[in-house]
Amino acid sequence: MIMRRFILISMLSLINLPGIPQTSFITREGTISFYSSAPLEDIDAVNNRVQAVLDASSGEIAIRMRIEDFTFRMALMQRHFNERFMNSDQYPESVFTGYISDYNELAMATSKENVVVNGALTIRGITRNVEINGIMVRSGPHLICEATFPVSLEDYDIRIPRLLIRNIAEVFEVTVNMRLAPVD
Repeated sequence: MIMRRFILISMLSLINLPGIPQTSFITREGTISFYSSAPLEDIDAVNNRVQAVLDASSGEIAIRMRIEDFTFRMALMQRHFNERFMNSDQYPESVFTGYISDYNELAMATSKENVVVNGALTIRGITRNVEINGIMVRSGPHLICEATFPVSLEDYDIRIPRLLIRNIAEVFEVTVNMRLAPVD
């Protein structure tokens, strides 16, 4: 875990260094949203401050986001999300580190290409290996990355109080949209 954080911090530190050759792509404004449909209430939130870096030579990717940056349509939902479910004061960030399979073959594709991303997703201090199907396309100098995948609350020890069991689904649909720019 310490090594993963070191790698992520090292990769994200490249964002601020001028003169790095175009071997990386970055964003500080990626979007991750989630949606949950339950019998009594739908829940959705969006985080537009997601940071990501992609090593163009290997297809390795690191994504970092602050949990408190998720916004909800109702302030009370947001407060409950941070205080009761995510404990964002204790677990302020979620991190993904992994790689895009067969990246070298896809790096220059100008049509939408299906990709498989393998890596480790950490939520609330719990790390799970995941495989995510997505789409990647080159748009001018940028790489556009999109994915939608399920996240089980049980996998990350997110407990739903019995009183709210009909309000919150046990599996959330997570959507990722990122426009990564080459590092100059």
